[in-house]
Amino acid sequence: MTSKRSAARASRPFVLLAVVCAATVGAVLAGVTPPLSAARFANTGHWMYNSVLGVVFHVDGATTGLDAEFALDAEVGSQVLQSDTSGWVVGQSRITEFDKGSLTPRHSAKPPSDEIPLGIEVVGGPYAVYPNTGRIIRLGDPAATIPTGGAIGTPVVTPDGTVWFHRTGKGQICTLAKDAVEVSGCPVSAPPDHAGALTVVDGRPAFLDLFTGRLHPIDGDALGEGVALGVQLSPNSRPAAQDANGRLAILDPGPARSSLVLVDTRTTPAESVTVALGTGDYDGPVSTGEVVALVDRQNGTVLTYGADGRRKDEKPLQDRTGEPRLALGEDKRVYVEDTDGTQVLMVDEDGSVTDVDVTRKAATTTATSTQGSPDRTAPPDVPLPPAGDHRQREQPTVIATPPPVPPGRPGAPAGVAAQAGNGSATVTWGAAPDNRAPITSYVVSWQGSDGGAGSVPVGGAAGAYQVNGLTNGVSYTFTVAAANQVGPGPGASTGPVTPNAPVSPAAAPVALRADYDADDRPSRDVTLTWAQPALNGGVLAHYEVTATGLGSQQVTGTQVVYPQVPANRAVTFTVSAVTRTPDGQFLTGAPASATHEAVPPPQILLSKGAPTEEYCGEYPDCAWMHVVLIGFAPHTAYHVTPYSNVDDGYENGGYTTTTDADGGSTIDQFAYAGPGEQPWVEVVLPDGTPIRSNPVTW
Repeated sequence: MTSKRSAARASRPFVLLAVVCAATVGAVLAGVTPPLSAARFANTGHWMYNSVLGVVFHVDGATTGLDAEFALDAEVGSQVLQSDTSGWVVGQSRITEFDKGSLTPRHSAKPPSDEIPLGIEVVGGPYAVYPNTGRIIRLGDPAATIPTGGAIGTPVVTPDGTVWFHRTGKGQICTLAKDAVEVSGCPVSAPPDHAGALTVVDGRPAFLDLFTGRLHPIDGDALGEGVALGVQLSPNSRPAAQDANGRLAILDPGPARSSLVLVDTRTTPAESVTVALGTGDYDGPVSTGEVVALVDRQNGTVLTYGADGRRKDEKPLQDRTGEPRLALGEDKRVYVEDTDGTQVLMVDEDGSVTDVDVTRKAATTTATSTQGSPDRTAPPDVPLPPAGDHRQREQPTVIATPPPVPPGRPGAPAGVAAQAGNGSATVTWGAAPDNRAPITSYVVSWQGSDGGAGSVPVGGAAGAYQVNGLTNGVSYTFTVAAANQVGPGPGASTGPVTPNAPVSPAAAPVALRADYDADDRPSRDVTLTWAQPALNGGVLAHYEVTATGLGSQQVTGTQVVYPQVPANRAVTFTVSAVTRTPDGQFLTGAPASATHEAVPPPQILLSKGAPTEEYCGEYPDCAWMHVVLIGFAPHTAYHVTPYSNVDDGYENGGYTTTTDADGGSTIDQFAYAGPGEQPWVEVVLPDGTPIRSNPVTW
């Protein structure tokens, strides 16, 4: 009763969930042991196929012994499913039914796909599920091929025999009732773009939303509000098909290191225990209701844990190169078998692991199939009688040709890398080793530093994918895993990358102004103010401020003061924002400018004024000097002194006048007479600068 993992989901265990009544095995009569009837087989223990011996045999979980076996020619890696009366050896290209009472084959059929199916044993079944192909094969009576309407995740079964499955990418959660030959309906909807998986908690179906980290019980035709698990899970996380003592076991494969999370969903908020598994390639988890079992394929070990997260036991696997399978028996035991069926490890209800001896003959019943190998060859020490001859006689030993190495899950993709973009990232990778089965798809998944996550399947020939809808400024790690018909392989991850908007130089600072008191003479303080511009994806480092003739400076605020700028100096100020790009480059943005207008130098206009007889009336051409001051400081007193070019000099004490609001003043002073002479006037500024008028010829 085993199953290969499906390529649609990551390494899901074969789930054995039959609910039947056990019958008592009859006493073994003396002499030749007759075949056991179907009524004498209970759906307990574990059926499996040993491809090296070419034998189907049954393991009794209570005694760890073999209690039935018969020869059959089947494919390497075949799994065995059972109902009350029949069994099915399910291979990649052939399904063979056999009678459990007589241990003889009945007939064979071709499966709908070469995909390795999931096996489910349940009242109304068993079923072979092809998740990628979108088919469920009902092997029991009546037999039926049931389309699922597209690819599905790993189904789960509730105690009433109902099969629940999730249409991945569509968000629909559908049911297949006990004994049904078609899908009963899809009454429940989950977010179609959220990665998730089904499980059973306290006997009720539930949907684990890996995007939000919430477990939603299914109430009728809707998802319940759910409970937050309080742990961050990767999109490739896998829950067990049922809880263990009220705790849901979830295997989180990375992207960095694997861990087993045990969540108590009965508490609010949910309480969890996280077991660090370290590096490895893990299959499972499978819950017996009491303990949880995992297989580390990379290190070749079977691990068991209690519901409290404590390690129960650990046993090695002999073959570390194949694809071991986990099966949950109806007897609440977990059976782990290797690809060839040459080793079986049994996990008991207390978590202890026992190695079953599959090399000895069955203790009760042995039958010979009439559908043996054409050449009737067998491995050493395993004689088979000729066809039609049922006498027990010794045959020569013939060395069988070793069976071909079966296909395995693909390896990790090579060279996985990511390049961040604007709200996106482009993930690239090299082809993964196919391990003898063509790559059918890749799954690109991502985990953000803000808790956001997602995944998307792409074709098997792809080597790149652009993930859109990411948040700029959030760091993301991407993982790529390949899948083939056997199942998904391990993922390879990138380092963290951070999407950002395209970076360009910043715009010009907003509303730049140069403020100063125009009345201040001969110098004044100039204050520059502005507002931050659009940074266009960069981060502000500082502002670069320049002033003609006054140098430049760097500031981080939006104001700067230039002290004591000469009033008569014209100055142009420019301000630019300097930003830093995510890769550390500095960009200088567009400049904004403002000016300090130069005050024109003050001037004095002198002309001959009105005639007067004061002071020089006895001389001809006696008149006042008409003096006009322009461009001086407003409301300021200035002393005006007259001068002349006469040889004997000209002396006058001068006159003090006060300028008006415009810095001007007009006076008629200094009576002067002297035809042909040239008088002028002067004003000395507070800084000692003399301002001289034009001379006037009298």
